[in-house]
Amino acid sequence: MESNNSLELKLKKVAQELSSHKIELHQTRGYLQCILQNSNDMIFATDVDGMIVSFSKGGEKVLGYTWEEVAGYYIETLSEDPESFEAFMADSQEKGSAVRLEFPFKHKQGHTVYCDVSMINLTNTKGQRVGTVGLSRDITRWKKLQDELIRIDRLAEIGRVAAGIAHEINNPLAVINEVSGWAEEIVQEAKGLSTEDREELKKAAQQIAEQTRRCRTITHQLLGFVREAAPEKTVFDVNGLLNAAIDFVSPELKYAPIEVIRHFSKEPIHMTSDPTMMEQVFVNLLTNAIHAINEKGSDQGKIEIKTFRMDSEVEIRFTDNGTGIAKENQDKVLNLFFTTKPPGKGTGLGLSICQNILKTLDGSLSFHSEPGVGTTFTVRVPLS
Repeated sequence: MESNNSLELKLKKVAQELSSHKIELHQTRGYLQCILQNSNDMIFATDVDGMIVSFSKGGEKVLGYTWEEVAGYYIETLSEDPESFEAFMADSQEKGSAVRLEFPFKHKQGHTVYCDVSMINLTNTKGQRVGTVGLSRDITRWKKLQDELIRIDRLAEIGRVAAGIAHEINNPLAVINEVSGWAEEIVQEAKGLSTEDREELKKAAQQIAEQTRRCRTITHQLLGFVREAAPEKTVFDVNGLLNAAIDFVSPELKYAPIEVIRHFSKEPIHMTSDPTMMEQVFVNLLTNAIHAINEKGSDQGKIEIKTFRMDSEVEIRFTDNGTGIAKENQDKVLNLFFTTKPPGKGTGLGLSICQNILKTLDGSLSFHSEPGVGTTFTVRVPLS
């Protein structure tokens, strides 16, 4: 009897311990579930082959995928560079843990998400590896801020370079401007010239003077870009300014199979703004359109320019049938220093300067592009 009673007591004690452990296990599981459900970080677990067996709610916030959408997939398929991720996992398995900073993942919507990733081996009670646990923290916003700080630093450097450029270039430009004026006077008084030759030389001298003034204006605009110079507003006709911009790029159009089609409003559109700034925007957009058409190699290039007066603003559209902008570049094309042109052909300043000018004038710049078909840039600016 005593042995039975002793055995019964031992069984009760074991049962109590099991119940206590069961409660602790339940609580621990609850804590872990709470972490998985509420953490903003992407926490995942894989089996020994890298197949996803657990995926936190934070993963849905970071990459946009639900657990049901990633269950059974291999974790490396979520990364931008699967081969590099596999090497990262192999390093983690060999060393027991590993850390990789700024690793790129693919969001469900297609854009890149950068994460700091930590991984550690998951082992059983015998110390055998049964999988991997990973923690990924989204640092995309931080990386963008870092890139923006780098951009600002480069912009400051441009400011210093631009000041030197303006000084070095404006002095010889002033001399060229004076000489062109003197040349025009000489041509006017010269003897032995036919009327046709006299007019041709006079026109050439005037063009030299005009383009010299434009070069000086551009250097001032570059300084204005970094110093945010105030616009010098005056009244002008948008359609007339567009004609002047087309004339300016006419040397590039002369030997290219490109037709410029003008769909201007029937009536002049008079606005109060800075004509020099606006002309620089128009010339940049026309130049980009010419480059896109030439790059495509089309023998029937077209640039259509449309102007509209819309209540208190004017809208100008530049449409070309060039190469178009690749989908992966469309969110970067307005960024400072970004260019798809080969070295020596583009600086990545043109569209960024256009955008900056239009912001200064309380306007906007937008575009729609289809790769292989063409691009439309739309400029909107208040009439006054």
